[in-house]
Amino acid sequence: MKSSRFIFWLSMLMMMALMLAACTSEPIKQQQTSTVEDPPESVEEEGQTITLVTPDTAMKAPEEKSKYQIHTRLTDFQLLNESTGIAWGITNTELRLYQTEDYGETWVDISPSSNVQFVDKLEYGKDIVFTDKKHGWIIRNKQRSAETILLNTTDGGDTWKLSSLPETGIVTAMSFVSSQQGWIMAKGDLSRGSEEKSLFRTSNNGGLWEEVMQNTEYPTSRVPGSVIPRTGSIIGLTFTDSLVGFATIREMQSSKLYITRDGGQKWKSSGQIFKSKLLDPCGSIFAGAPKFLGKGSNGSEVYIPVTCVKDDQASYLGYFTADTGKSWNLVSFPIAGDTGKGSIQPVFRRLHDGWRMVNGIVYHTNDMGKTWKPFPRSKLLNDNLAKYPNVVKLQFTSSDVGWMLIETTDKNRSRLMKSSDGGATWQGL
Repeated sequence: MKSSRFIFWLSMLMMMALMLAACTSEPIKQQQTSTVEDPPESVEEEGQTITLVTPDTAMKAPEEKSKYQIHTRLTDFQLLNESTGIAWGITNTELRLYQTEDYGETWVDISPSSNVQFVDKLEYGKDIVFTDKKHGWIIRNKQRSAETILLNTTDGGDTWKLSSLPETGIVTAMSFVSSQQGWIMAKGDLSRGSEEKSLFRTSNNGGLWEEVMQNTEYPTSRVPGSVIPRTGSIIGLTFTDSLVGFATIREMQSSKLYITRDGGQKWKSSGQIFKSKLLDPCGSIFAGAPKFLGKGSNGSEVYIPVTCVKDDQASYLGYFTADTGKSWNLVSFPIAGDTGKGSIQPVFRRLHDGWRMVNGIVYHTNDMGKTWKPFPRSKLLNDNLAKYPNVVKLQFTSSDVGWMLIETTDKNRSRLMKSSDGGATWQGL
């Protein structure tokens, strides 16, 4: 009898527990559903992430490469051909230099020794030059008691040879036309609006340098006409072959062009440059570094970017030559934009093939910049420009392949972009 009552009450308790669970299970489910949030969107990493491969596996098949990713800050780049390029930045006074041979998919660290310290960022054509993927030169200008030094590689950055340039002063420009022959321009004592200038030439890959021009030993008023004078500062130097070179000089509010046709020994001012009715309204005229565009049927093609400043407003023009500087054509580029806000001065790959950006829109020209065709606004590019509004550099190495470096307004982070369709669309590297 007692056991029957015990079983009865035990059964009742079990039934009540089941009923209570049934009554409370639904409200609990509703409460959980109402508080569940969607997973947060993946936050895009700020700055540049690149995939490195070890040098010993760089030439292997993609699945056999030893890969790892790093986060880095890039300040400049240079495309050598469609698939090959270099990019670099400085981290804690160490130069971090990378090279890609597969369109930016993977990179190899080709940095020189960290014992060589850098303070200022390196500019292509001034501090660093590569003629091909194997041969490159880097200038580290003198710092305090340390002399100016030259770093040279002949094996694509596997090894770097270090040499001192004690008599050169501060290097302001560098140009190489082959793996053996090149020039460096240096400045000595400075005064307002003028600088001493010396030009050095090498014919053996930088092993030996000879001074081929200087204005340091002449009184200011008696510098020969065959020498680049002290007036003004060197902006850019470009040689198109072993004999012909172009140098742009910036003075207080104007610019001048000097041309050599004997390898840098004698220079002549090109009086026809920067004297045009198109430039008459300009309060100041600033020329950029001359750029060698290649050989044409009549000689070397060269482009010189020009900025006209009037009433604090800048407009852009360009000087073009197709006959190695014997004659020049000045073109005024339409469409204005604020440099640094998704805009950049026009760049050219060949005489009739150029690009520019204005307020986040990429334009292309096939007539030396006389007319420009806009591409539809690229959403991916503009999404990146919202974070990195300053356009540092734009370069195309073919009619299809080009790179663009953009950075934040504080210049602390950057992003490298690539186009494979002539500038119509862009993707991050």
